[in-house]
Amino acid sequence: KIVSQKINVRKLGIGMDFTIGFDDYNQPVAVKINQSEKLDYFIFKNSFGFWQGLQALRPIDSQFMHAAGVIDDTLYEAALSANVPLSALDNFMRVMGFSVDFQRQLQQGDAFELVYKKTTDRITGETLSVGEVHYVGMVLSGKKIGYYRHQNNNGSIGWYDKDGTSAVRTLMRTPVNGARLSSSYGMRKHPISGYNKLHKGVDFAVPSGTPILAAGAGRIEMAGWNGNYGRYIRIRHNNTYQTAYAHLSAIAKGVYAGSQVDQGQVIGYVGSTGRSTGPHLHYEILVNRRQVNPMTINLPTGKNLSDVDKNSFENTVKNLNQYIINNDIKNYAGATL
Repeated sequence: KIVSQKINVRKLGIGMDFTIGFDDYNQPVAVKINQSEKLDYFIFKNSFGFWQGLQALRPIDSQFMHAAGVIDDTLYEAALSANVPLSALDNFMRVMGFSVDFQRQLQQGDAFELVYKKTTDRITGETLSVGEVHYVGMVLSGKKIGYYRHQNNNGSIGWYDKDGTSAVRTLMRTPVNGARLSSSYGMRKHPISGYNKLHKGVDFAVPSGTPILAAGAGRIEMAGWNGNYGRYIRIRHNNTYQTAYAHLSAIAKGVYAGSQVDQGQVIGYVGSTGRSTGPHLHYEILVNRRQVNPMTINLPTGKNLSDVDKNSFENTVKNLNQYIINNDIKNYAGATL
């Protein structure tokens, strides 16, 4: 009753922490409610015996964390060895997945790095959040590639290399995060029929139930059963590009012919329906309705950095690189320091 007089109890979410303080007579004299990572709300009985409410900012510390490693076996295992949080690795894969072929480009001795943000409660020392990535980089066969997270003047978030070129492409080459390609585009022996045929797409060998992401924004043209393809989705992105996804175990709720999807939205889940020997995603890109090689097609980039944002972006790069210098970190993929 006391709490309801001070705050709207209907807005108190499930799992929200609170603490009640009692006096020597076991009577409640104070309540503390953790409204968010940064806000606490106190309700307490003052010296006049009246209940009073007070909102207080919690002291929060934010710091950059750097993780890097050399790939001896798989990128996933190297990232785990470097103690990369899974949420940060997921963001790393999403950004790099626009331009990196994780099957054919990765070699033993290649390197990766990322910088992510960690927030802690200064009072308790508890980690509040981790994983918001601000830089991703790789060295592939000696070639450096790196992208910086930047908030543009209009509030949007973009990823750019040091020259302001966008990391984003019209379509994602790898619409499942961290996937291991089981067969690349080109002539191969069909695993069921046994004869060689042009495999017009790529197969991502990942466990059944792995979420499948829309490679780009667009309208669903087909979502349902499609013969040997099993459960199947095809998206029309614009007048030129379509993408197709086959052998799904299930189609996500709200995905149906005519519905609109955003790039990176979960549209279905990996399975082995139709003509398939095991769980995998068969992925195709179509240009003017003709299937092309998803791994080598030259996809147009997203919107590059505007002239208005260049000065603030230069500060973004400078601040992050200064952090690397100050912490004596070996830089694998970023700008030469």
